[in-house]
Amino acid sequence: MKRIFEGFFVALDEIWRWKTILTILIAAGVSTALWALIGLLFWPHLIAFTDKMIDWLPYAMLRSNGAWMLSTFIWLQAIMLTVAVLSLMLSVSFYRELPKEKHTKAAVLTLVLVTAFWTIVWFFKGETVYAWVLHWFNTLPFDTVENAVSAMLVLYMLYNGVIITMVFFASLYSPVLLRRVRERHFPFESIHPEAQMRSVGYTIRDTFYFIVGSAVLLPVLFIPVLNVFVQILLWIWLVKDTFTYDVAALFYSPNEIKKIKKRNGFLWLIAGITALFNFFPLINFAGPFIGEIMMFYYLVSLKGQSRSV
Repeated sequence: MKRIFEGFFVALDEIWRWKTILTILIAAGVSTALWALIGLLFWPHLIAFTDKMIDWLPYAMLRSNGAWMLSTFIWLQAIMLTVAVLSLMLSVSFYRELPKEKHTKAAVLTLVLVTAFWTIVWFFKGETVYAWVLHWFNTLPFDTVENAVSAMLVLYMLYNGVIITMVFFASLYSPVLLRRVRERHFPFESIHPEAQMRSVGYTIRDTFYFIVGSAVLLPVLFIPVLNVFVQILLWIWLVKDTFTYDVAALFYSPNEIKKIKKRNGFLWLIAGITALFNFFPLINFAGPFIGEIMMFYYLVSLKGQSRSV
């Protein structure tokens, strides 16, 4: 457990570095633009698909899940709107007093504090917002509610696409990122030079499995509690399987990788921490990179410990 906490702080230290921040921003921009373009080009087809999916739902379930989705969307918008307003206000006052190299840290800290604030508000008042949205839905015609839920379901699918793409980018960039971390923390560990190509193929395979699993389990989204559990489990599996191989392929033999994946429950904990970032807007873009570094720090520390025993 100690190595996991150490790895988390090492990851936080690494993402403050300009090269890593620039990479995250580029990956976030490309991922968001890609799925926004897909949404614009295929919106009628996606809506038609989700319409067919929700046709079999009872109106009460449709209305309840729609209210839950919309209340979550309001929470996301509250975070992003507050960040935008505060950033505008601080840019003409507080940020001017800071050295340029500290602007990024101040912006990220603002984002984290705003997210924490609205998360606390929603923890205590989320039920009130949900009840208000549900009451509002009761006043709307059935077709309006159905169209709204269908559109929100498409947005959810596009968001999942962004998450998958960010995990893929983090995996693709991992050899460069982890080499830099290795030089600072584990300079004497050797790296397998052929690991990158094997890792890319593995990531593509895991992404395909995740997409298939998400498509098969899509109807579960309309079952309260179970929907959140299934979504988290899918994210955790993707992160755990992909990032374990990314890191282990650089430092372990194929046989050692199989043993690690089967016997080490801490890998699931690291993946779970990484998956939690997906619930927070904007911060979620850094999640895969933090998870990749945490996985690296843990597995390389584990190798060093087994060698010294």
